[in-house]
Amino acid sequence: MEWLVVLIACCAFQLTKGASIERSVRGLSVSKVELTEFATTLWDRDDNRNATGDLLLDVGNYAGTTNTDQSPNNLFTKVSNSLLNGATYQSFLKLMDNYNPYTMQLETTSAKEDAEENDFIDAIMETRVMTYTLNFLINKDYVSSSTDLKAKLKNMWFKLYSRKTSYSTIDSSGFEHTFVGNNTYFIIIF
Repeated sequence: MEWLVVLIACCAFQLTKGASIERSVRGLSVSKVELTEFATTLWDRDDNRNATGDLLLDVGNYAGTTNTDQSPNNLFTKVSNSLLNGATYQSFLKLMDNYNPYTMQLETTSAKEDAEENDFIDAIMETRVMTYTLNFLINKDYVSSSTDLKAKLKNMWFKLYSRKTSYSTIDSSGFEHTFVGNNTYFIIIF
């Protein structure tokens, strides 16, 4: 799950950005070297990372200056079933149908969808990647516990917001925008 490792590193950066040289309100300072070591360690601890041959991609054609997909085939031409059977992938896949892809249309979260979001966070919290992330953030005073980190992840990834400041409709979340995409004026945006 390389995408998860990158996402966790970005979240850790988001939680720690703005830290001063001394101690800040948000936690202890985190240097660029520490963030680099953190990201490298996450990569090394990713037990869900795909092995060679688990994924085959067809990158197709460049879109050029048009907004049309010039690639006739799907991006993923093969995804190993064994890769998709893990708890994190299974809980991730359940989230894919939870979103209205169109911007400026009200987005809502049902009780079932909320439970799926919580199940996903619970599943990733069981990984070595998140165990290390939790310890790193606790040691830097950015979170106080697993419960605190889960709440912050839930807020960063799943809290609904309006994509346009001039439009009051709650129509997206960070997770949806990053992993599912949004359509606006019939153009898919990520």
